[in-house]
Amino acid sequence: MNRDTGEITQLEFFERPKTGIRYDWRPNPGRHVNVPKELVKRLYDKSSGYNAGDRDVFFFYLGFSPDGTEPLRMTFKEIADVIGGRPDTIAKRVGKLNRGGLLLEAERVGRIVFYRANPRSGFDGAAEDQVQAVKDVRFPVIPAPANAEVKRKAAS
Repeated sequence: MNRDTGEITQLEFFERPKTGIRYDWRPNPGRHVNVPKELVKRLYDKSSGYNAGDRDVFFFYLGFSPDGTEPLRMTFKEIADVIGGRPDTIAKRVGKLNRGGLLLEAERVGRIVFYRANPRSGFDGAAEDQVQAVKDVRFPVIPAPANAEVKRKAAS
């Protein structure tokens, strides 16, 4: 109790855990993803090495992935059913985005590999979580690295 004012105050001996601020406005647009504007500009540059289909797949991963660093647990066929195209085309685009560091391999279940967005290129979660998530991940590469298969054929 404050003796001057007579107001009762509560003492706290232990610090309360801080909650992360989330931007979940309702009804629309819902969850938000933190994406570097400079990265998006570079992705759309003609010399980036990434085309519209690659960007579609990248933004699909940003929009459909769960919070934090969890992978998108969808097969290439399921992704192709949503955005159009063939599963093998989606697989090639995901491989290209992975080589460029925009998508990272996150989990393997048998022969199926699940990917997640690189937290340096887009993150869905609290700022404190993003700081932790980027500590040990590589930087995205623009322009896109050359296809590994093309390099092998050229060396033959």
